[in-house]
Amino acid sequence: MLVDPADSPFDLAVRQENRARVEQALRRVPEPFRTTLILRDIEGFVYEEVAAIEGVNLGTVKSRLVRGRAYLKALLTAPEPGTRPTALTGIEMSLGEEAR
Repeated sequence: MLVDPADSPFDLAVRQENRARVEQALRRVPEPFRTTLILRDIEGFVYEEVAAIEGVNLGTVKSRLVRGRAYLKALLTAPEPGTRPTALTGIEMSLGEEAR
């Protein structure tokens, strides 16, 4: 029996749909959390490289990643698209509160 190792059309459609949802939600993540997420989780830079690129210390990068990932997760698990999830209330903060 021959098996096609390529993804099925259904798998491709699901992957494209998921990617579009993540990209749309990522656009709603506030700066600087979005940039940190993109550099670390999408572009694959290590923590130290992200810190150097953004000109912040390592702890700030880690903090931004935790907050950015939580924000992104809350957006992706919101009950209705376009509504503001209640889980975001504790995540938002001004940059003045963040360690530099």
